[in-house]
Amino acid sequence: MPLVHSNPQNNLSILRTFSINQHGRDYVVGDIHGCFDLLDSTLKRIHFNPNSDRLFAVGDLIDRGPVSERVLDWLRQPWFYSCLGNHEEMMLNLSPNSKEGMKWYQNYGGDWWLGQPADKRAEIRAAFAQLPLAIELETHHGRIGLVHADIPKGMSWPAFIRLLEMGDMDTRKIALWSRSRIKRFFSSPVKGIERVVCGHSVTPNRKIVTKANVWFIETGAFLQDEAAKLTVLCTDELFQ
Repeated sequence: MPLVHSNPQNNLSILRTFSINQHGRDYVVGDIHGCFDLLDSTLKRIHFNPNSDRLFAVGDLIDRGPVSERVLDWLRQPWFYSCLGNHEEMMLNLSPNSKEGMKWYQNYGGDWWLGQPADKRAEIRAAFAQLPLAIELETHHGRIGLVHADIPKGMSWPAFIRLLEMGDMDTRKIALWSRSRIKRFFSSPVKGIERVVCGHSVTPNRKIVTKANVWFIETGAFLQDEAAKLTVLCTDELFQ
């Protein structure tokens, strides 16, 4: 079972840690953005075994893609785990009656939410409220940290987690929203952990980008054109 570290100020899960998978393989997936049919087909192609394998997502499970309403089905799977993404946070925090809420619905793919019945909305909100800001995963090659967007420049993984647990809002904002590392081209490694995996960073060529030991794996699944791709990597590939 994952260990949960909560922020006593708001009862949000901050970090979930997972021990080594002794029975199968572990995979990480980039921003799904409602493309669960594409995820289904990708897992079949790589022969994902739900009886022994696990899948870890970097957040942004919803919005923009065609079947965001399937998110609950996935979060109920005992082998599927995800960080909180900025789109999940928007859904938790924004009212459809607010200016910011209407911007989400109109510009960021949140219109699917308007068609959900009240009971399902409540279930989805409750599930998202339990998503951690970060995941730490033990592998045979070393530890992997997952966070949706980024980690502050020059900050170690333990310091990052400590500030999140303290409720530091600047650090939380970077964890969910920042693209500084990929845009400013700084490539200093994150110390205190072997690999970090992030999403939130579609690039013009829609390829995986690495900055020292930080991997950005969002590749534009929601764009749904010939170049659209949902990246799913076995954790072994992060150390090759």
